[in-house]
Amino acid sequence: MSRRLKVVQWTTGKTGSAAVRGMVGHPILDLVGCYAWSPDKVGRDVGELAGIDPIGVTATDDVEALLALRPDCVSYMAYRPNFDHLERILESGCNVVTTMYMLAGHGYGEEATQRIREACDRGGSSLYASGIYPGHAVMVAMAASAMCSRIERLSVLESLDIQGYANEQMFRAQGFDLDPDDPAAYQACESACGSFKEQVPVVAEAMGVEVDRVGFRVEFGVANADTDFGFMTLQKGRIAAFKGTVFGEKDGRSIIECSFVWKLGEDMTPNWPVTHGYVIELDGVPGVRVRLEPQGDHLDGTVTTAMPCVNAIPMVCAAPPGIVNHMELPFVRGIGQFRA
Repeated sequence: MSRRLKVVQWTTGKTGSAAVRGMVGHPILDLVGCYAWSPDKVGRDVGELAGIDPIGVTATDDVEALLALRPDCVSYMAYRPNFDHLERILESGCNVVTTMYMLAGHGYGEEATQRIREACDRGGSSLYASGIYPGHAVMVAMAASAMCSRIERLSVLESLDIQGYANEQMFRAQGFDLDPDDPAAYQACESACGSFKEQVPVVAEAMGVEVDRVGFRVEFGVANADTDFGFMTLQKGRIAAFKGTVFGEKDGRSIIECSFVWKLGEDMTPNWPVTHGYVIELDGVPGVRVRLEPQGDHLDGTVTTAMPCVNAIPMVCAAPPGIVNHMELPFVRGIGQFRA
């Protein structure tokens, strides 16, 4: 880059805070502002909100004041999208990177997608959605595909015990602690996988193939006893784990699969094993397997979700206007992240 890039962080939840920590001291990015969703965060130093020393940037809920800073990019990591905010940001000429992967396609409906595209056109700006999964894990799969002369199936499995994330609101929205016979359980889990449904056609397009349909299947594991995790309690016989797949079919055959095993604890039936990371497989010639796993005991999901977006900011700022995906960007990598 010929100049440093000014960035505004949009919210400081778990993932947003990880993004802040990843930008402080960055050799290319300058964190110049922060949007606070919660009134109690307004006026507070962003470093303190992110669990580090003060950095001299104060959080605000004044959208126009943040845009007056003329940021190059907003790192948008809200829990749910505010399309009025997104439209205003993009039409101002400011680019957006976001962990809300359903913004990559049509997950929020055609009207919402059209609003985003038109705002990008008016502002000459770009929006890029990523994270670890959906997002960067499939980029690793696509990189591995360069070794193959024929590919029959591409699959990515996320396999985690997620009790360390401590997010009751999200877990209950996914269907944890529901009765496995409750029809709402299947519906909640399928809804929670909306971002995977957006990822399948994105990957298919990047790989030069079309899928005929995108499907979903899931199994439930149930708690063997009442279990208190501190931030929430699972009741005996209620859902404690999911094992599922979002798949893209071509000519009746599953060719792209986004799979997951999400567990809260270990005392459940069935008790599926977890790899605490990601297993990427390409069936073909040759067959290839790649594992993404922690070097220690824990893969910090907040950091691995936030940084594929943060590290994409220079590429997104140089991208053509519109919703951009893997094929519109150079390969995202940690430029400038070799630091002491």
